[in-house]
Amino acid sequence: MSEPDRDLLCALQTIWGFEHFRDHQQAIVEAVLADRDVLAVLPTGGGKSLTFQLPALLSRGTTLVVTPLVALMENQVRRLRDQHVAAAGLHSELPAAERRAVLEGIDEGRWSLLYLAPETLLAPGVWDRLTRIPISRIVLDEAHCLASWGSSFRPAYHRLGAARRALGHPPLCAFTATATPEVLEALVRLLGLVRPRRLVVHPYRPNLNLQVRWTWTARQRRVQISAFLEQHRADAGLVYLRTRRGTEQLAAFLTAGGWQTAFYHAGVRGEERRRLERDWLNGKLPFLVCTNAFGMGIDHPHVRWVLHANLPSALEEYMQEIGRAGRDGHPATALLLASEPTGLLDPSDRQLQTHLQREREAQRQKAREVLKHLPATGIFKPDEALSLALLHEQGRLIWETPFEYRRTDRQEVVLKTPDYSMSGYVWTRRCRWQFLLAAFGLPESDPCGHCDRCCNRHAV
Repeated sequence: MSEPDRDLLCALQTIWGFEHFRDHQQAIVEAVLADRDVLAVLPTGGGKSLTFQLPALLSRGTTLVVTPLVALMENQVRRLRDQHVAAAGLHSELPAAERRAVLEGIDEGRWSLLYLAPETLLAPGVWDRLTRIPISRIVLDEAHCLASWGSSFRPAYHRLGAARRALGHPPLCAFTATATPEVLEALVRLLGLVRPRRLVVHPYRPNLNLQVRWTWTARQRRVQISAFLEQHRADAGLVYLRTRRGTEQLAAFLTAGGWQTAFYHAGVRGEERRRLERDWLNGKLPFLVCTNAFGMGIDHPHVRWVLHANLPSALEEYMQEIGRAGRDGHPATALLLASEPTGLLDPSDRQLQTHLQREREAQRQKAREVLKHLPATGIFKPDEALSLALLHEQGRLIWETPFEYRRTDRQEVVLKTPDYSMSGYVWTRRCRWQFLLAAFGLPESDPCGHCDRCCNRHAV
């Protein structure tokens, strides 16, 4: 074994207590230490954090970890500090005194790892400090938020390629749990990755049983939810819905029925969200009724089930969420409830899909209006953030710096429409795992033998 390998294993054993890397971890760590750009797709629970934390401890300067997840920041910073690693997190929920201490640490170049949201990184009081210290690399966590139009979309991600250039062009490592081939290509283009080391870990979990059931009325949907919860009364799980209002209504219905639960969405105050996360992790609440605002960055290996009470907006979202079940390798279930095929008796899924399409079209229309009056060069305006991000995605503008853009004469880049959709997943006659793997551009596999399609050819 070469000297660098011994150093790696020594750090791995001393700080993390592991004797060996998982197969994919060493390849990523070596690419990061070689100052390569990295694009990695690692399933939930795939040991992602170690692949950038370890190189950070073996490098000079500060590693910036850009993530939208306050819970992830707090959990990872706490664990790193327990191991006497110089790590800090900077986010909007931080008390003033702690924020001042973190900013002073930036000025002193004290932090090996600094976790922050993309909006925080680009805030004037933070950005000015970062430009004055050596940055060893930038890690972009949950990179799908750059291309995922919906509640998880973060327009500030679109300015990170320019931020990288302004910070002296350190290597950039982008991580996500799920991404189609189209999204991966968009990430390379929009972030300006240079010959990135690509690594995609197969997401198939033989212990995760995929099921889909139709609902014929709103009442029957609730009956099915209650029956499923009764079957899994002793197990930890998550109930996902598309809307905030839906989570509140279902949580109220279940609480009235005697269940210990609560709703969780992005509109819940940060302090309350942290309390709900703790109550779920320690078992005080066996399950939460939540939007996709919950889950990313939450480490709970013993989740036995995930229930989607209605159709997620996209396969990427669905894969992210079912990946939270069965991370310990023991049997787990992912159940999706879908409106009956005509949409006449139970139109809820169709109505949600129509609402989403109208919302996206409204975003595109606003971007078209902004484009009509867009100057040849301009500066970032917060009220135009969403439109500018969409125009950047379409290739209609380039970020020269994180705060200044230049309009281009290029024709609109039309992103390829995926060949697979959530409705396709519901209707498929194939093994459900085969459908998902094909949707994410992964090699054809044998039927799983345990999804509802494999076990009952006449199911849903």
